[in-house]
Amino acid sequence: MNLRGLVAGALALALTGCATATMGGKEPFSLPVGPTEWDATAPAWYAEGTLHVGKRTVELGDRVDHFVLGPTGVYWMRGGTLMFTSAEGKTETVEKVVWDNLAVSADRSVFATVDQSRGPTDEYDTHVLQVAAFDTHTGEQLYRTPDQEPEDGADLADLYGEIMPLLKGVSNERLFFGSATIDLTDGSTTPSTEDGDGIEVYEGFAETLFPEGFHVYISGAGSRRVLSETWIDGVGLLSPDRSTIFDTSQWPTEAVAYDAKTGRQRQIDAPWGHFNLVAWSDEDTFFGVAQRIDEKAVNVLREQQVVTCEVRTLACTPVSPVIATDDEDEGQDAAFLVEGTSTML
Repeated sequence: MNLRGLVAGALALALTGCATATMGGKEPFSLPVGPTEWDATAPAWYAEGTLHVGKRTVELGDRVDHFVLGPTGVYWMRGGTLMFTSAEGKTETVEKVVWDNLAVSADRSVFATVDQSRGPTDEYDTHVLQVAAFDTHTGEQLYRTPDQEPEDGADLADLYGEIMPLLKGVSNERLFFGSATIDLTDGSTTPSTEDGDGIEVYEGFAETLFPEGFHVYISGAGSRRVLSETWIDGVGLLSPDRSTIFDTSQWPTEAVAYDAKTGRQRQIDAPWGHFNLVAWSDEDTFFGVAQRIDEKAVNVLREQQVVTCEVRTLACTPVSPVIATDDEDEGQDAAFLVEGTSTML
């Protein structure tokens, strides 16, 4: 039995409330929304203080830990503080939420974050951790973990240090957090279960499309991959039209994809032999990061370039300059980021 999984599940239920919980905790902050929209599905990357979204650019500064795109701007983290920069370049401080967990739905209409800025506290004045979801068009809060006092004697800082409930994704209908699926329409929660291999299974997760595609299990070796019912052989991403599999089981990731019907390998026509999928612009187009790997170097990742690719042909077109690895960089601040990552690729 997975004891750690049981403890994590109990913690998640305490944080998300029971199935009859009312929608939202107290004192919500509203989410900033910009005055105009941009193409949030365009290839996006951050480098040298500037965020590029298609042909648009906005200045964010030198310290950006993580970002996701909304329809009117970018939501990003700086040292535990949630920030917003509109498509016009106006930056606002949203809230010091403490934890660097951000997610956005595939259509960019729902944003979620983990927040420890408010709510009940333990005897050491540590706030209970909450998850919150917002409508990115209106800024309206759609859900917040209902307020619930921690148990007497609880040390939340120590508890979260041991078992950190993670935000695993959000859609228009569901929020996946900790060890539960939360229904955004009524706030009801469904605890995750465990499969025969002790892996958590979330209600609605398998059929949810995320910005990077469907999350799937895969099996196979060599030049063949097929969908699987178990994680034992590997994990991957499935295209929105369910035609193409990407093996994400290990890094560096080869610049290949697999036909979902035949399992046959197809070469991604990227600048180098390795590629990381970032997101889908639509059912026909995806973008990611082509990478040049040198196994003999101390830092094997030598160069990167953002490219956009057509799923039918797997032909790719560069949309960013080549970004070389700076071996003198100590890595305190990210020199290059793509959406959804909080570390350099």
